Amino acid sequence: MPNDASLAPLCAAEQTALVDLLYRQSHAMLFINFVIPIPAVAVFWSHLPHALLLAWGASIMLVTLARIALARGWSRHTQNPAMAARGDASRVWAWRFAVACGLSSALWGAMGWAFYLSDQPQLLAFLAFVIAGMSCGSITSFAAFPPAAVAAQTLLILPFAVRNLGQGHGLPLVYGVFALCLYGANLFYTRVSYRTLVDSVRLRFENAALVDQLKKERDRAETANLAKSKFLAAASHDLRQPLHALGLFLDSLQRSALSERQAEVLGHARAASVAASEMLTTLLDYSRVEAGVVRTQEAPFAIQPLLSALEREFGAQADDAGLVYRSRETTAAALADKALVDLVMRNLLSNALRYTQTGGVLVACRRRGQQLALEVWDTGCGIAPEHLQSIFEEFHQLGNPERDRRKGLGLGLAIAQRLALQLHTRIDVRSLPGRGSVFRLCLPLWSGALQSVPDPLAAPAASEDRLAGLHIVVIDDDEAARRAMQSLLESWHCHCTCAESGPDALQQLSATKQLPDAIITDFRLRNGETGKEALQLLREHGQHPVPAIIVTGDTSPQRLRDAQSTAALLLHKPVSTADLQQALIRLLHP
Repeated sequence: MPNDASLAPLCAAEQTALVDLLYRQSHAMLFINFVIPIPAVAVFWSHLPHALLLAWGASIMLVTLARIALARGWSRHTQNPAMAARGDASRVWAWRFAVACGLSSALWGAMGWAFYLSDQPQLLAFLAFVIAGMSCGSITSFAAFPPAAVAAQTLLILPFAVRNLGQGHGLPLVYGVFALCLYGANLFYTRVSYRTLVDSVRLRFENAALVDQLKKERDRAETANLAKSKFLAAASHDLRQPLHALGLFLDSLQRSALSERQAEVLGHARAASVAASEMLTTLLDYSRVEAGVVRTQEAPFAIQPLLSALEREFGAQADDAGLVYRSRETTAAALADKALVDLVMRNLLSNALRYTQTGGVLVACRRRGQQLALEVWDTGCGIAPEHLQSIFEEFHQLGNPERDRRKGLGLGLAIAQRLALQLHTRIDVRSLPGRGSVFRLCLPLWSGALQSVPDPLAAPAASEDRLAGLHIVVIDDDEAARRAMQSLLESWHCHCTCAESGPDALQQLSATKQLPDAIITDFRLRNGETGKEALQLLREHGQHPVPAIIVTGDTSPQRLRDAQSTAALLLHKPVSTADLQQALIRLLHP
């Protein structure tokens, strides 16, 4: 039912919408105004003067043509947004419509007076039928502007009603009373229709406003999310740079002759550096997922080597924490991206060890039909039912209001779930508060034969002797990072050329006329220069593709994509000594 809100004043846009409805809904009535006069004139042709009939029919046609021209004028008016938005202009067009409809209705009402033949019951019935039909049909056509609707009903019905009531008896009296009742009913339904139209127009504008507001909120959320990613990337880069230099200096310092007390302090410093590096690595994994640079490469692989590698790494961590680490052996194989599965399992195991104080962790692989379920069980604090889904949200942590860095950043499970979606699966969790939790990752089971394929990422055993005597160019605009890298490389008996930019390195190489064996460059240099551009400059100078390593602290999606487009190994700050050594050996001694 229409409500009282429909009686409130109309705004300009709502008024324009109603006037537009007025013109659009009158199309059917315009067609009827062309058609009905023809049979009406034919019916009365042998009973009334021909001049009267022709004059009346021609008048109807002329007024209808004028109304068509008026409708076309309104159409052109609405094509001008500035004019269409003006409520006063719409009001003028509504009154023009009312005047034109009033003329048309007066002509139809004149039919009820001038064509009245009281001694011809059939013609009287035909006249009543035409007038009733025209008046009822005009309700929906003219209801959007009540003055037009009231004028149409009045001019159509009242002449016929008055003529019948003037007879005072018999069938004409019945027709007169019927006409007055129809007049009252039509005015009532006109009012109801108007309020319904107003409500529908207002609802349409409210919905449009809500949609617009939702779009703005969505854009605001996307902007905030982008700003968050940029902030994380910038903060991560700015923190990685000094940590990178610190790690290299600590590695160089470890090779010095130290007292027992100095070695102990160095151990604490390295532990703090490793903790900070792990948190930044978590941010990097999150940024890589956000950047879309994580690509799925499905291939069959045996599960047991993966579980064994995880046990060697996380078993030692469990022993240090006084926990028991168990892994059940399996002969099963899966069809998935091994690298992504490894990342997911590492995040799940890190989370399990972080929140387990007593007991231990169990890693198992179970067959479930045509799938394999990799499960990580722990005897930790457990998760309340209401938090089982929110734990996969970014930066969401349970039981860490003090933001203890040893409990991570709250990104591990979010990263794991996003990676699982990349694998076309998801992580399920069951938990009992105070008893522990189980996280399950389901993968497609592989029942075919497995080919022995060497791991392309596997590096040969690191040996400093294999790097001795190599000429390596180091490009970094940060002096501390440059000195730290030089100190470490020289401890491996490498010869270094250090530069702060590509042109600087090119100038030094041109002066010594030496070609480098490898290039290590930061990705983001000064004055907008990138490591990619520096590599291209030096490779063009040497006219051969010098093996290269790009070191970056960036986690922004675009930076990661740009860095991965180079023909170079990509390492992320802070770089460990072992990773750098293995990368150089893999490049220079494949």
